[in-house]
Amino acid sequence: MYYPQELTQPRARRPLYGNYINETALRHQKVGRCCKESKFLKLVTPYLKEYCASSSVHGIQYLTDPKLRHFERLIWLLILVGTFICATIVYVDLTELYNSARVHTTIEDSMLPVFYVHFPAVGICPRSRINWPRLQEEVPAFFMGTNATAEQKELFKSFFTAASAMHFNDMRSLESFFKNSSLAASISQLDGLDVTKVLEYMNLDCGDIFLECNWRGKPHNCCEIFEMQRTELGICWVFNSAVSAQMRQRQREDKYYPRHTAQSGPGTGLEVVMALNKTLAKPGLRGVYVMVKQPQQWSEAARWVPHDSHNRISVTPRYTGSDSRTRVLTARVRRCIFPDEIHDPHYKNLPGFVYWRGNCRTKCHQEHVIDLCKCSPSLLFPRSPGDNFTDCKASDFKCLYEHRLTFSVERLPLEQQYVDNVYKDSMNCDCLNSCSQLVYDTIFSNSAMDSQELNAEVISMHLEVFFQSPWFIKYQTHMRFTFVELLASFGGIIGLFLGASLLSAIELVYYFTIGLYLYLYRGNRESNQHPLTPLPTAPITLHFRRKITPKKLFIDIK
Repeated sequence: MYYPQELTQPRARRPLYGNYINETALRHQKVGRCCKESKFLKLVTPYLKEYCASSSVHGIQYLTDPKLRHFERLIWLLILVGTFICATIVYVDLTELYNSARVHTTIEDSMLPVFYVHFPAVGICPRSRINWPRLQEEVPAFFMGTNATAEQKELFKSFFTAASAMHFNDMRSLESFFKNSSLAASISQLDGLDVTKVLEYMNLDCGDIFLECNWRGKPHNCCEIFEMQRTELGICWVFNSAVSAQMRQRQREDKYYPRHTAQSGPGTGLEVVMALNKTLAKPGLRGVYVMVKQPQQWSEAARWVPHDSHNRISVTPRYTGSDSRTRVLTARVRRCIFPDEIHDPHYKNLPGFVYWRGNCRTKCHQEHVIDLCKCSPSLLFPRSPGDNFTDCKASDFKCLYEHRLTFSVERLPLEQQYVDNVYKDSMNCDCLNSCSQLVYDTIFSNSAMDSQELNAEVISMHLEVFFQSPWFIKYQTHMRFTFVELLASFGGIIGLFLGASLLSAIELVYYFTIGLYLYLYRGNRESNQHPLTPLPTAPITLHFRRKITPKKLFIDIK
């Protein structure tokens, strides 16, 4: 059998490696010249078609599919544009949600037992807190010497009587002293005395005030469970406090201190019976200021309660914690600050104290006093060894009195948007809550004592402080929309509308950076390798031989 010869010349092949560039154009001119002549689009069109044909984004391959007609490609283009716009709108909405509402607070436990939180610290601040007979007789001579004149003794009595009743936000007791021009002019004679030590020496003893104390229904020595402390209301007697060095040491050694209780209602908390002999009190001053605060807090606003009455204070704790993931946000965005964020610009606290909003406010008050009067009264505010300010002398109390209206008003930063300021000057304290904030909501009630309980010679008062309910609500602040959730939502949006993923984005970046560069570089290199090779202008003609018809040979074998 005969076999035909098929070709007289070899058939042309495609290059071994993919090359989408028109070889004829590359051999006549370089890529740079092509770009200069505004033919860059024609150059990269084959590359774009290749990307569309192999892209992982759904629908793009239909834009260059040769089997589709032009109007079909236009329909797919409109579909792609529409889905891209929808994905963009949803993404913008999620981004606004992410930036506007980063945290939210929910109820973590609505039936948390009250023994999880400390029983509040209770401060009792009598309006008449100095031993009046002692002031009239022995105290002036004890501090000023036996050679002190009658004028000096009168100056001493008048000033310390006024100072003993002053509060930081209410200094009207100083008015009677500084309105007397002769007394005010001689105030510098008392600058050598420590105002706080004098008042502590004149203060009523524990046994002069308290008659009976019960804690959780069991009697206790009042002088053992109450401690004399300084607050913004002056010198007070405080129960269950962890402010002083002794009580802080007790807190470290005793796991049950500050005290807790698991029950609620009258008789389950603190019960105090006060009995003050009228001969020890200054005439005309009646009533007691009662302060309910956190055990680690320096001071809090107090409420006046009358003498000769039964007073009940029911307390409801309210605790709000914050998830650790909220630390990624700034303190201003999460609206609270963690106690260990001491380098945050919003952190302001008393040295050595646990960060609470109340301690931040006390530090703010102290800074206003230092700014206006260049000193800080140790009677009202704490001091630490690192402080660089001086204690207020007796003559500096005139400055405190002159700025009494400023110290009586505290305004919040956003308050001016809602409340008009009727005061010329006020304090602005921008204090954030602690991210583990504990607040005690109180309800005061009182009733008059029976005639059998009253004594004409004694100022009496009965005080009870207890938890209103054995349960309380714990709130927790969480991240409403984290970056990971935003990324997951964005991935779902892109997958829903475009059928794409993160690899699709990487693929797009690669195709139009590294891939495009290699594509142009390869074409430019091949054009440089064959710059002068002429190409035939006419088609190649292949000559075939005529077909050879096989013939059968018959051999006759005889």
